Amino acid sequence: MALAKKKPASVTDPKMQVAEQTSVKKVTIKKPATARKPKAAKTVSNKASPKKATAATKSPTVRKAVVATNNQASASQKAADKAIAAVAKAEVVLAKASAKKAQLAIKAKTSNSATTKNQLIAARAAVAKARAALTDAKKVVRAAKFDLKVIATEAALTAKSAKAEATVKALADTLAAKQKADLAKALAAFESKWLAARARRNARKLKLAEKKALAKTAAAAKKIKAKVSALNKAKVTKSKVNKAKA
Repeated sequence: MALAKKKPASVTDPKMQVAEQTSVKKVTIKKPATARKPKAAKTVSNKASPKKATAATKSPTVRKAVVATNNQASASQKAADKAIAAVAKAEVVLAKASAKKAQLAIKAKTSNSATTKNQLIAARAAVAKARAALTDAKKVVRAAKFDLKVIATEAALTAKSAKAEATVKALADTLAAKQKADLAKALAAFESKWLAARARRNARKLKLAEKKALAKTAAAAKKIKAKVSALNKAKVTKSKVNKAKA
């Protein structure tokens, strides 16, 4: 009986306490650290938010996609945080169940009572149950992290789509402005060339018309001169006849 009392005292041995405290510390310190990993996806989803200021996100389709992605990321992040908290809680439960099982295992070595054996069996079942719960919780965390990665990928794709749309729109605006300037330049060049050609053509027509007019004037002048000469000659002849009669 003295030995039976001493062994439970060894259960509270500092080594056991250190082991139990260490297992608890691992739960409270390490897992919250891993809990920050999904927040990386949160920052990824937030990277798409500055794109809202760009011209591309003025597109209703892109803006709707950005809002939907942000909402989905927020919901998935909450689910991930909840799952990570569940993992931490499950690890604490498993650590306590394991510590209790270890204590009962030590006690069972020095006691053959049915109560102790039943307690040990129950403790082992509790450990198995806690381990299964921890496994399930980790599966939920993995699924939540996967969802966050998918959302981050979709956010990156949305950002790239917005950037591509902005690039295309900027190019369209540049081409439209260049087209307007080139058209004005081409019209000015065409007008100058057309006016020069028309001026040369008009000059040729004017020269030909002037030549024809001069020819007509010269012919008319020649006829008039001949007529005047004939009239003068007739006048002289008549004057001579009148003198002869006199």
